[in-house]
Amino acid sequence: MQLGLMNNPSRDPLKEIVRIADMGFDFVDLTLEPPQARADRVDAAKIQAALAQRGLGVVGHTAYYLPLGSAFDAVHAGAIAEAEQCLHVFAEIGATQMNLHLDCRVPGHDISFINRRNVEAIERLLPTARRLHLDIGHANIRAVKSNTVSLLARYADRLRHVHVSDNKGRGDDHLAIGAGTIDWKRELKTLKATGYDGTITLETFYGDSDLILYSRDKVKRLWKNL
Repeated sequence: MQLGLMNNPSRDPLKEIVRIADMGFDFVDLTLEPPQARADRVDAAKIQAALAQRGLGVVGHTAYYLPLGSAFDAVHAGAIAEAEQCLHVFAEIGATQMNLHLDCRVPGHDISFINRRNVEAIERLLPTARRLHLDIGHANIRAVKSNTVSLLARYADRLRHVHVSDNKGRGDDHLAIGAGTIDWKRELKTLKATGYDGTITLETFYGDSDLILYSRDKVKRLWKNL
């Protein structure tokens, strides 16, 4: 298992690479989004060199608010174009996988329309996105019980990348591991039982560095002892 951390897009990505390496992570979950890490403004060659210098791996991440489901054709096309730009940058720096957030914010339209627009966007990007990404935090939102077990039962053979963060079941809080209601021993045991041993991104966004390090160590300890 390799454990990574996402960069803060409001900071210089080169400085973020140094910070993440100094915290002892294995890879950077590199999000390409404003204000400091927009795909058309970053220097891919410098990012690749910084990663190599620090011995870090990398996976790609796109902004969660790309309007891939938009009912406006021009906006929909623009979101796809932005995701394609991200793909080009990730290819340059050597990333082989990219996270893409679906867009459900389409007022006035039913779920079938929203699903179709997202699928249309994904189909444009499909040649580079053949496998599945699981966010354990998302699987716990508005669920009587976390959906991780059922998702893995159905899709484990396609799993390529994992995100972990805690929440209290109501929203995507991105809390430190153990600060919410997720049963991390059960979730990680289920994940490990599938044979998965790939990249896991820690998406703890709130609190100081001590909470990030605590979450890092807790995930590593649980994984090792399961």
